Amino acid sequence: PNSAPPGRLLRSLKGVAGGVRALLCPPPAPPLVASCGLDRFLRVHDLSNGRLRHKVYLKSPLTCLLLSSRHPWQDEEELPPPVELKEEEGDALWDALEPVPTPAKRGKKRKVLGL
Repeated sequence: PNSAPPGRLLRSLKGVAGGVRALLCPPPAPPLVASCGLDRFLRVHDLSNGRLRHKVYLKSPLTCLLLSSRHPWQDEEELPPPVELKEEEGDALWDALEPVPTPAKRGKKRKVLGL
């Protein structure tokens, strides 16, 4: 339970450029806050010390946030690096594909002047 009165400034979060469009404090335990804004970054800050925990660049500006409690994203481990295909496997894949015919180019339409 938070003992601070409503409307009291508890922490300022640094590093945001542009307007912040949404703030979200996901339940339960860790005191985190997620923010998104016009600078196209999704940021997750630790409220206990104000430090930036995660920062992800997105391709478009976000206007709202929704975090699900169904997936334990806080405990997620780093993903292993992607497995690279051997060149022979890649060549076999390309050789197995059917060629797609290229459509023939049509000539330019010419404007016929009025009679």
